[in-house]
This record gives sequence, C-alpha cells and structure tokens, in this order.
Amino acid sequence: FPHVTRNSVITDLGIDSLLAVELTVALEATLGGSIDGKELAGCETVGDVEALVARGPLARAAELGAEVLAEDDAPIRFPEPVAEAAKKLLTTAQLGFYGSVMRPTVTGRAYIPHNRNVIVASNHASHLDMGFVKYALGPYGEGIVSLAAQDYFFEGNKLRRAYIENFTNLAPFDRKGGLRQALRVAGEHLERGRTVLIFPEGTRSPDGSIREFKPAIGHLALTQGVDILPVYLGGTYQAMKKGSRIPTNRNIVARIGPPLEVAELRRLTAGMKFSAACRRAAELGEQAVRALAEGKVLDLRTLEPGTDTARPADDQPLARLFRELEGRFQASRVERPITFYFTLGASNDDKWTLAIDATGCRATRGKPVGGQADCVLKTSPEIFTRIVREAYVPGPMEFLSGAVKSNDVSLLQTFQKVFDLS
Repeated sequence: FPHVTRNSVITDLGIDSLLAVELTVALEATLGGSIDGKELAGCETVGDVEALVARGPLARAAELGAEVLAEDDAPIRFPEPVAEAAKKLLTTAQLGFYGSVMRPTVTGRAYIPHNRNVIVASNHASHLDMGFVKYALGPYGEGIVSLAAQDYFFEGNKLRRAYIENFTNLAPFDRKGGLRQALRVAGEHLERGRTVLIFPEGTRSPDGSIREFKPAIGHLALTQGVDILPVYLGGTYQAMKKGSRIPTNRNIVARIGPPLEVAELRRLTAGMKFSAACRRAAELGEQAVRALAEGKVLDLRTLEPGTDTARPADDQPLARLFRELEGRFQASRVERPITFYFTLGASNDDKWTLAIDATGCRATRGKPVGGQADCVLKTSPEIFTRIVREAYVPGPMEFLSGAVKSNDVSLLQTFQKVFDLS
C-alpha cells in the first residue's frame, strides 16, 4: 500500500462495497489462500488489512475452527420427502393468502421467460414483497430462491432456523461478510439453473419510494450471464409498512416487465471498466422498475450505449409484439421447422413471417420467402395482441364469423406451445 499512511481509514479511500470485492480478489490472487470477507469488512485502516494478511490463512482457519467447535449449532434436518411435502403445503397456503385474503392485481405475466432462469429484481418496501413476487410469477415462481440475512433469519432461535432451512427457499448469507459473500451465494444458485430474487435497494424503503439500486445486481447479471426480470410492486408499503405485523390494506399490484437481456446489458456497457459496467447495469434495472411503476416498459434494444436516449428502432406495436415472442421462444418444444405467416391488417407493416426450428426463431416483416407458409393466420392486431400477451384462445364464433381465419388450426396450437402462450 504505497503512498498511504497506516492511519488512513479505508472508507476515506473511496472503497465502496463493489471495490472491496475486487480488493479481496486481488489479495487472494497475490498472496494465495482465502481472505475472509467478514474480517476484511471489519478492517478500518490499511494497517488492519496488513495485519490480517500477515496472520496467514492457516492461522485464520484455526481461529475460525475454534469458534465453530465452541458452538452447539448442529442443524435440525428433516428427511427430504417430509421437507418437500411440507414445503408444498406451506407454498399453497402462502399463495392462498395472496389470492384470497389480499386483493392482488398482476400484469405482464406474458413477459416471463419460461425457457430459462433469471435474476428477478424488484423494489422492496414490505415483508409482503417476497411472497407477492412468488405469487405474481405463478408456476415460474415455484422454487425461486431468495437471499436472506443469516443473522436475522438463521441465528438465535433453533426452531425458527430449522423451519427456514427445511421448509423455505431462503438462502443464507452473512451480512458481516460483505458483498462478496452474498454474490457468491447468489451465483451458486444461478449456476444451478435456479431463478434468484434480489431486492437491489438492499433494504426495505422507509417511505415506499423506489431507492437507488446497488451495483450487485449488475455484477450478478454480467458475471453469470443471466437476464434480469424487472418487477414493480405497488401498495405493499401501504398494506404493511416497516414495523407492521399485519396487513392494514389489501389492494396490491405487481407489474412484470420484459427481461433485460444480458446481451443488451453487455452492449450498453461495452468498453466500460467492470465496476462502472455493474453500476450501469444496476441503473438500467432501476429504470425498468421505475418505468413499470408508471405503467410503461423499458426496451433495452431502443437505447444507445452510454445514454438513455433511444436509438433508431422499429417501435411499431406489432414489431414490439414479435420481439416479445422471440424472447418467449422454447426451442426444446419444436418438433420440426415451421413457418407461420400472419396478416394482421391491410398495410405491409401488418404482415409478418415467423420461422421456427430447433436452433431459434426469426420474425421478419412481410411474406415468407417463396410465398409459402405452413400456417397462415389472418386476424386483427387486437386479437393477435391478446393471443400473445393474455394467452387468449379464439372461440368457435370468431372462426365462424371470419374474425379469425387459418388454414391449419393444429399448427396454431403448436404456436401456442412453443411460445408458452397457454
């Protein structure tokens, strides 16, 4: 640490939580062994850091081992079949509470990417939020993992710890261990293909307003290569403020937006230092949630790198609709290549071709190459929008009246299956 006195306070050096992670990694790479994030977080001066390094990994491990042996902290474990059965019952009861006791309104479920796991990012103002996100996501929310502070949920009362460890999907992290430990826990679950819920503000809002998103959400998305699914929660603060124990208002709202694809996050942060890229990705996540609060959605494909201004893009409603379809596509459900042709109005902008196969899907404006398609659908933009965003199934009267026409209804069912519109 040249040019720095031993009395220099680390916080005075401008080391925030994300830079502390980078410092820990650098120390490990240089000195070998493992630097304990909890102990590093407790260092106030550069001298403290030097002393921590000088003690060496073996000495630190011995100290930690002695602490563990001194504690009677053996966890209570239930047989896995019993724990899973109890977990399902508790989940049913929890979802029943939101569906029957509360008065929820959920929009945007059509944006949920059922073909992959994501990082769910939501604003946070109430203890109702975690369960409400799970309710809003429907079947996709089953098994969603939420990070929980170890000292708050997993320590102290042994029975409470047993309940949480066996019957919930809460993943513990040590707040004293710093950001790096939380990122490691979340990253392990994402690598296993699980969807992880993050509240990027870090804590519940004291007044219900959306606060700044911390860069950890950007770090996770960029390092794990996982999309961010933004969710806005409204009314939960009014229903159960910080410090409240029972809901006092039942009207709550959840709005789900289109995924912030990691490819777009990388495009918009290209050329930035990693810490700056993480902060920028977090800012975009915050913008997406704020847009949902206003009843809007953020499409990263309309943004230019380094700014929040729109780049030239096809912003026609049908163009957005077909982009949404591309994000919902599930290649594993495709049995053979199929070409769909949609005529949704009189102008050329209302005619679209959608080609799918096991490698992907491609939406293009106009007729298919060669003028032939396996399935043709002629209807209004309004009905087609309902089919895509509301999983609407046209009835017999709409076919008989000519409001919906198709040469192959069975392929329309295939269309619903491969884009998860049921």
